[in-house]
Amino acid sequence: MKSLYRLLPLLAHEHYQSGQKLAEYLGVTRPTISNWVAELQKLGIDVYTVKGRGYRLAEPISLLDRQSILDKLPADLSQKMAVFDVQPDLDSTNRWVMEKRAEPGRWVVCTADYQHQGRGRRGRPWRSPPASSVMVSVAVRESLPVKALYCASLIFGVAVARAIRATTGIEMALKWPNDLYYQKQKLGGILCELQGNPLDQPVLVIGIGLNVNKTPTGVDQPVACLADLTGRLVDRSSLLTALLIEIHQVLQELQFEEGLVKLLAEWSEYDCIRERDILLLQGDRQTACKACGIDDSGQLRVLDTNGAQYSVNGGEVSVRW
Repeated sequence: MKSLYRLLPLLAHEHYQSGQKLAEYLGVTRPTISNWVAELQKLGIDVYTVKGRGYRLAEPISLLDRQSILDKLPADLSQKMAVFDVQPDLDSTNRWVMEKRAEPGRWVVCTADYQHQGRGRRGRPWRSPPASSVMVSVAVRESLPVKALYCASLIFGVAVARAIRATTGIEMALKWPNDLYYQKQKLGGILCELQGNPLDQPVLVIGIGLNVNKTPTGVDQPVACLADLTGRLVDRSSLLTALLIEIHQVLQELQFEEGLVKLLAEWSEYDCIRERDILLLQGDRQTACKACGIDDSGQLRVLDTNGAQYSVNGGEVSVRW
């Protein structure tokens, strides 16, 4: 953990904090506080600096509260938590949970206020200002249908959509295979990874990155955050609690014979590219076609310009619309 993240919880939005008092409290020098503030500003935290008065946050932030999250989880879910860790700064929450080796029936969960090597599909970087997003990875080892493992990003997209609706009232959309949208603005994404043999109860890692109170910078597409859509600061701890509850609910639904079928049907209700003209990208090759929903394996059905209909999977192609 970088030492500067010790400073962030001490900064206030309502009033200025003396640099000297901050330095004394943290046991560092006054210039160190100044350097830490400058670094936070570079990372996207807007801090007002006034000589003789000190430092003040330009707008409020919502820090993650581990105990608050645990207190609000249902008892049966709390009992599953082998590890629940909140990091101020981490390279990758997916990597962190994969190293912990989840045991059957037990969860390993890691979330971070800042993730400096976050990634999406095909290793694309995704980085947001500190204390502005929900970035969480959940490693589970459950008895799940093999089919469900191969379309996990769709299934847990349903969990995210449910959680956002429950906490903000926003009806978001899902773009095959793992993107979270509001209209044509990206809200985040899901990165699911398997550790072990799919036929032998592997570890499933569910990684979620969601723009909550600020949007990431340097992204080559329209993006949105929940705060802009709701007009208010969103409590990240409450949202994360809802996400964990809905992930648990989806895993329970998958224990029933028709669970996967129903979840994929629900995913289709959020599908934002169905009946739209799209481009399938595979390496340097682009194929124009129409999206026709998903099949019973979660693959995208498309209709090409020659009238042929076929299915593609998320490991093969990316989609632009």
